[in-house]
Amino acid sequence: MDSGYVLDFKNRSFSDFFMEHKVLIYDDYFASHGDSKANRMRCFLQRVGPPRSGQVLAALLERRVVTDPEGLADIDKQRYVKIVERLGGDVGREVSATSTEDSSEQRLLQLVFRPEIFDRLPGDQAIRDALVGRMKEAQRCIEVESYLAAVILCGSVLEGMCLGYGSSNPEKANRGFTAQYGKPPKKLYEWTLAEWITVLCRLGELSQNVAKFSHGLREFRNYVHPAEQLANNFVPDARTARIGFQVVVAAAEDLTQGAQP
Repeated sequence: MDSGYVLDFKNRSFSDFFMEHKVLIYDDYFASHGDSKANRMRCFLQRVGPPRSGQVLAALLERRVVTDPEGLADIDKQRYVKIVERLGGDVGREVSATSTEDSSEQRLLQLVFRPEIFDRLPGDQAIRDALVGRMKEAQRCIEVESYLAAVILCGSVLEGMCLGYGSSNPEKANRGFTAQYGKPPKKLYEWTLAEWITVLCRLGELSQNVAKFSHGLREFRNYVHPAEQLANNFVPDARTARIGFQVVVAAAEDLTQGAQP
């Protein structure tokens, strides 16, 4: 954090990340060391005790594993995990494991896209057909190295699946929203993708591992805005696009399991 940055966060996503933990990180309360993300993070750790500080650190580690799994040495990860656990955070087995062969990313990449799974998703059949069409188009984009287009398409499919679930289960979705955020739910079409992922994970419709990768895809999808992409110097590669595609496949499998009688 010496540079003032925290992982790959920009201001909006940094705020959204902390809001998931019910922390207003851009409140003046966290600006005593300065206004940079790193300084606000330092202030947060000094002023907020366990278990919330441990929960935030655990979520940061999960994000680091998703965005840069090769850049974190096992010994550094294990030291970090000990700190997280001491502060009351819970690091999943996939994150704390030292074996790269057994990583959650490897398991994700082994999934196979099967259009018939989308036929079992909650929601309107016409929408499900459109989602399959976008997935096939994303496949073609990856094949011709149009990685940004693939990421944006995958993000749109993920959001469409989430809205389809909510439209078919509005009462359950709204209860989950209120339980997560402590306020009345918005209209379903007004939910952000971050809110959908968080609530569906809380409801058990998305596994924690899939939700973690889904948040990564959500961040990449935001670069549909050219200014955001240029500001963050984001250039998606084949790995980014492929993981984004597989995240959607995994989310579809989760949501169809929940839809089965």
